[in-house]
Amino acid sequence: MATSREKYPEKCPWDKGPDQHLADKDEWFLRMGIESISFSKNKLDQNYFHIKKGDHEEQLLAYKARLLYQKLLDKGFRLQD
Repeated sequence: MATSREKYPEKCPWDKGPDQHLADKDEWFLRMGIESISFSKNKLDQNYFHIKKGDHEEQLLAYKARLLYQKLLDKGFRLQD
């Protein structure tokens, strides 16, 4: 029986690199319709991200934030400049 694997994003907007013009932002927004989710790095510990959706806020490890970012893109969310 085959197991499903999560798609790990190769590049997130907070990654440094030549094509990442959004890497220096403090917060990144993904939107789909009226729904919006923001990602921001924890300023005290770069291994964590703050994720906000409406009144709900949680803190995730960086690799989990990357996986969530990819899942949201797969669902139709788009990064806002």
